[in-house]
Amino acid sequence: MSQTKFAILGMLTAGPLTGYDLKKMSERKLAHFWHESYGNLYPRLAELEAERLVSSIRERRPGRPDATVYTLTALGWEEFRAWMTLPAAPERLRSELLLKIFFGAHAPEEDTVRQIKAYREQQQELRDTYGSLEEVLLGEERDAPDTPYRLLTLRRGQLVTDARLRWCTEALRSLAAADGVALARATKR
Repeated sequence: MSQTKFAILGMLTAGPLTGYDLKKMSERKLAHFWHESYGNLYPRLAELEAERLVSSIRERRPGRPDATVYTLTALGWEEFRAWMTLPAAPERLRSELLLKIFFGAHAPEEDTVRQIKAYREQQQELRDTYGSLEEVLLGEERDAPDTPYRLLTLRRGQLVTDARLRWCTEALRSLAAADGVALARATKR
């Protein structure tokens, strides 16, 4: 709960937001490094309200359903700022692709190659998305106070994605070289 809690509190630093607004912000601004389940959002908001870290008001919206708008309380700001001073938890990698490659000796090599090529395409699409985000941050959001920090998170994403793309190239070369070695061994027999 703690990381979700602080992700929500952090998003609310932008001002009062509905659960839907939080979902959209998470998808548009955090998705390249943080994923929050929409189904997880509303129960967490209720918990944060019970802890008096956020408050809510029901807002009437003509022609649309009423909305619950959440705002950080003074206690919420205090807890958020205290969390910001703590060291970040270590990142833990959980990759189905790497799990499959680790056990790759038990599958046809062409399946592994196909997995890596599909991953390379995903990473290239992600890199293209980062380029678009960078244009927005350097363009229409250039003067926003959060922009330098958002650029830092974006740059890390770009560098990690570049490294993953390089890894794909090396992995495909290694598999091709290993296949050549195996073929040479088989013809010497």
